[in-house]
Amino acid sequence: MTDTRLRTAVAGLVLAAGLLVGGCGLLPSPAPSSSAAEPSGSATGEPGTQAEQCAQVLAQVQSIGDDIGRLGEMVTNDPFGALGLLTSISERVGSLQAQVTDPELLERIGEIQTGWDALVADAQESLGAGDASGLQRAADQVAQLGQQVTELQQFCTGA
Repeated sequence: MTDTRLRTAVAGLVLAAGLLVGGCGLLPSPAPSSSAAEPSGSATGEPGTQAEQCAQVLAQVQSIGDDIGRLGEMVTNDPFGALGLLTSISERVGSLQAQVTDPELLERIGEIQTGWDALVADAQESLGAGDASGLQRAADQVAQLGQQVTELQQFCTGA
């Protein structure tokens, strides 16, 4: 295994441990959807209305949050599986913007993606520097991401 792959693997495990220590609650309870029955744009290949895009993104974010919860559990039992799951989570977070066209929704998703990328980068940097406080920072960053997800849910439900 190359040094970069090893560092990435261990950073993923550090991140997962931080999530485990932090109680990993990225997502609050799912918000009820307020989308009215509107014609779907999927039949024409269009992304759909803002409400439809919100519903799709919130479903993805909920699935990502569920996997982040599993990541904390997997780190001790299946570290390589945890690394694979971390990679999958990062890819899915990175692809959220590709699902929407609504400018306001894109902005909120961009903030979540930026926060996730910073969380992973900090975990890698902490690992490289031997910084034990990285676990607490990861937990704090997860809480901040949870707030951004809550704001996304509120935006999508009109709250």
